Amino acid sequence: MNTFKDTIPSYKISSVPHSLEFGNSLATSFGNLGVTLGTTIGGWIIITKGVSSNPWVGIVFGVLAFLMIGLRSFLEQSERKSFSD
Repeated sequence: MNTFKDTIPSYKISSVPHSLEFGNSLATSFGNLGVTLGTTIGGWIIITKGVSSNPWVGIVFGVLAFLMIGLRSFLEQSERKSFSD
């Protein structure tokens, strides 16, 4: 699990390789934003739908996260292909 946890910041920072300080601050800011939004939405779901609905919302967020990873991977591959052509 530590390998995965250590890979996430470097993956985020790799989006701005020429400005590591800026990338690091973005990673921290968006991490905090994610915790805030997740807590807010989770609390709202508990209040409106009950505790039993919260895991489903977590699953939806997990699927969205994997879709975003796939989208970034696809865009990076298409960018590499356009540079090699």
